Amino acid sequence: MQQQYLDVLEYLPERIVTDGGLEYPLRVDMDGELLMLSYSTSLSNQTGVCGTQEFSLTMPEFLLKNERTFEVLGLLQAEMGKTQTGTLSFSNCEPKLIHHVMRWFAEEKLLAFDQWRWSIKLNMQEPFDPVYRQQIEQKVIDYWLSKTNIASDKRYPKTVTYIKNTSHTTLKEHYYGTLVLEYRNNLFSQIIKNFVKKITYETVLTCELPLIRGFMRGIIAGEGSIEHNSNRGHYRVHISASLEEEREIYRKCLFELGIDLKVYKDYKETIISERLNLIELLRQRLMTLNPTRYNKFLYMIQQFSFITEETGYFNRKEKVPWNKYPVEIIDSIVKLYNSEIHDPKEIAQRLNIHKLKVQRVLREHNLGRRRTSTTEDLRKQIVGFAKTNPKMPFIKIAEHFHVHESVVRRACKKYQLKRTSVERRTIPEEKIQHIIQLYKENPIIKFSEIRKIIDVSDTVIKRVRKEHGLEKLGFMHLIGNNNRKYKLQENKNVITAQR
Repeated sequence: MQQQYLDVLEYLPERIVTDGGLEYPLRVDMDGELLMLSYSTSLSNQTGVCGTQEFSLTMPEFLLKNERTFEVLGLLQAEMGKTQTGTLSFSNCEPKLIHHVMRWFAEEKLLAFDQWRWSIKLNMQEPFDPVYRQQIEQKVIDYWLSKTNIASDKRYPKTVTYIKNTSHTTLKEHYYGTLVLEYRNNLFSQIIKNFVKKITYETVLTCELPLIRGFMRGIIAGEGSIEHNSNRGHYRVHISASLEEEREIYRKCLFELGIDLKVYKDYKETIISERLNLIELLRQRLMTLNPTRYNKFLYMIQQFSFITEETGYFNRKEKVPWNKYPVEIIDSIVKLYNSEIHDPKEIAQRLNIHKLKVQRVLREHNLGRRRTSTTEDLRKQIVGFAKTNPKMPFIKIAEHFHVHESVVRRACKKYQLKRTSVERRTIPEEKIQHIIQLYKENPIIKFSEIRKIIDVSDTVIKRVRKEHGLEKLGFMHLIGNNNRKYKLQENKNVITAQR
């Protein structure tokens, strides 16, 4: 299966909104596989506008388009704060979901694990007894530190917060509160929120069924709930959505999966009921992302009569796992391999299954190559080629030598060949030298003046200043009408010239 990607460029907002409600155009520069995004705001004082301030970030242009990505997008749609507060926030009481979201951001190179700030919210009144308060706070903090990858030094000063409008005064034994993750960056926050919104409102219904399934799995994990009342005969799954448009999108997504979602006018709860719909939830594993909710769902659906015979689940005597491939497919894999087709990818394409399944079957039958060794001469050739072609991506080098990309990365790591953004730079050296010359001629030149002379962004100018020691130009680098030292210097120069 060929890997597909989502182009972030198609989901960027046109303008960025500040805390004061002002809107500024978003500037986009591309550097290979990276996007350099920025916007500038006006600075003012008592005399009026005195300068500009730029906010910028760099992020990958392409994100993996797979089921896992859409699971995270569904979770963000369900649990992420939607208002424009300049902060990206995500909260949940399940450690598995917290780790699922944090890991996706880290692996897509959007946010590292230690960049998230965090706090814990407890559904109880703040205790008056300081000893008891310290005990429960230490208990929940230790729990979340042990269950997730949050950094201990990134907690907020008031790590544990409480709710006033509740009657609970003590902490339940197996309750550890809700972990709230936050990352304060107005530009990044609006990009992610706009990305999730466009995926939800414009893209998801046009995707393949596995991606729709992943998206709804995230929605149900975040906004779903189980209603099991055997006395009244209620066996239902609820999905909450405050907006009518969102409820309609969820209904259409589940309809594509063969599941009927009941939507009511002016009521935020949507309902999945009836035996056939609940069995489809089970078979398509739409409840599995949230372990607590999944256990409740399994207990509820076991109350149906003849459920084992109908689904094949809940048969304790059956030792064959539910997801094991039939014997016919296993035999077909072995037969194709013995017929001189040794490439697992080609076998997977012929049988319309994933390559990993083919590799597992071959490993179980002691077939196929267990390890491919790369000779030392080939490693040296790869490293030498990478040195002479610093701007060529690893994947292109791998194609040149007919090896896997990981072979190139390991060879460069072994021989300590570091490839930084300097090698991948697309800005010509002439422009860099021109910027340096401009600062030599006029140390207080403004970014806007450089942009008029040279067609580059503020991000490039900042990078050149940093790399060539042009950041600290004394008091003359300050911009604005309140630069008293610079005014005195100008007055002295004027007096000297007059004399």
